[in-house]
Amino acid sequence: MKSACFIMIVFIFFAACTTSPVTPSRNSRQTIDSIFQHQTVFLQHEADSLCLLHRQMFFQAAVDSIMYARQSEMNNLVR
Repeated sequence: MKSACFIMIVFIFFAACTTSPVTPSRNSRQTIDSIFQHQTVFLQHEADSLCLLHRQMFFQAAVDSIMYARQSEMNNLVR
């Protein structure tokens, strides 16, 4: 992951230093596409795990909030 970020930063740096438009060759496009596809799959797994973690935390907080509100309503009815 770190090496991919470093490569992307170096690529952007050198691409920004040119004055003429750069057209990548067929091999370069295939390499770029394969790197992109690999990173997309990797990041999809990371995003899914983060979403699952946050979903569980938010769900538990929502359940706790609802339980607290219902407990308060029940306490008010008993008084």
